[in-house]
Amino acid sequence: MAQISKNRNGERGVTIVLVAVAMVTILAMAALSIDVVTLYVARSEAQRAADAAALAAAKMFVTSGFTSWQLGDPNSSTVQDKVCISGGPGAAAIANKQAEEVADRHQIAGQPATIQSINCNFRAAGENPEITATVQRTDLPTFFGRIWGTRVINASASATAEAYNPSGSSSIPIQVGSVKPWLVPNCDPTGAAVPPATCPGPPYFVNPTDGSIANNGAYIGQPIPISLVQQPTTPPGGQFYYALNVPIAPPTPACPSGSALGCNQVGSGPYYDNIACSATFQFSCGQTIGLGQPVSIDPGTGGGSLEAKHAAATQCLIHANNPGLGSGQDSINPNLLAPVTIIGGDNNPNPTLRGVNNIGRSDSIVTVPLYDGRDMCPAGSCNITATVVGFLQLGITKGNPGGNVDAVILNASGCPPIPTGNAVSGGGISPIPVRLIHQ
Repeated sequence: MAQISKNRNGERGVTIVLVAVAMVTILAMAALSIDVVTLYVARSEAQRAADAAALAAAKMFVTSGFTSWQLGDPNSSTVQDKVCISGGPGAAAIANKQAEEVADRHQIAGQPATIQSINCNFRAAGENPEITATVQRTDLPTFFGRIWGTRVINASASATAEAYNPSGSSSIPIQVGSVKPWLVPNCDPTGAAVPPATCPGPPYFVNPTDGSIANNGAYIGQPIPISLVQQPTTPPGGQFYYALNVPIAPPTPACPSGSALGCNQVGSGPYYDNIACSATFQFSCGQTIGLGQPVSIDPGTGGGSLEAKHAAATQCLIHANNPGLGSGQDSINPNLLAPVTIIGGDNNPNPTLRGVNNIGRSDSIVTVPLYDGRDMCPAGSCNITATVVGFLQLGITKGNPGGNVDAVILNASGCPPIPTGNAVSGGGISPIPVRLIHQ
């Protein structure tokens, strides 16, 4: 009995040792779990910031007109440096600035994200340029990790986005939503090259043989007036459009309130709503338009009621008090070999953009489909079909009575002659989709 007691006396203090070891283990597990979760959350926030920065930067390839030759030859290093410069933060190129601005709006663990590096990937003729944005936070504090001497950790992420312009480079088509119901001939009224046989005189916007941008995009940034076809005559010079009958729902379009400026006719019919609203019907390369198709020539083409709807819907779309310039809509100003600048109008629905120079978004920017320019309504009977050969992005400067529209050409996108594969949408409303391709 005495021997057993003696052995037990030798075990005194073991519990304290076990508790100490357990506490160290618990602290280690706490450090691992809490700090790993913190790092995981910060990494997710960094990825969101990188995605947003890359997408915003890639959009500058589109809005600047780079992919459509607006700035000059996209193979030129001088032109490329205007848009994107590989390297660290602080570069003057417009995509770099946009990436830094957008990254700064996102937070990583409560602090603004910062750009660590930008990498630009240019291809021949400005086709499908890519940009990779890497964001970071280098001073992310740890909690229990300080026990082991680790006071701060780093969180970073990268994302790559591209501006996909299929013109002349790919057989993969694009798909575009919120297209305005104006079928415009593929006939450039500003150029002097040899026209296609179906154009009445001027050259074309996109080459129908391969979908490439025609005339090196010399028409980008140029004004273009287009007029509603008056049956049975067709306006000369390719400066016309056919009104289209496009399904408006389902799905339900995103429309302004009927109480919004000039929008009291919302819901009055497909033609009005397809202009004034953001419609959901998808147009695609190679799509057939005309008799017996989901999209056909509007039976009211050439009628006074359609002209009135056109004028009212256009004013609703661009937030104008009246026809003509200076009626509260955004001002779109073309520049030679420089991006078109947009100044927020007094009626811009976002009060923070009113009077602001060089805004990046405007309801006055629309997309219209291109076709080969043939007479869709010979002898007043609209029984002809045509194929979508491309898209134009226009900035509407004013709406006029009689179905007339004045606009500036912002971008062009040609369709491959034989589209294959799944269509690229990349957000849906631009003829040059911007999409993430790598995270």
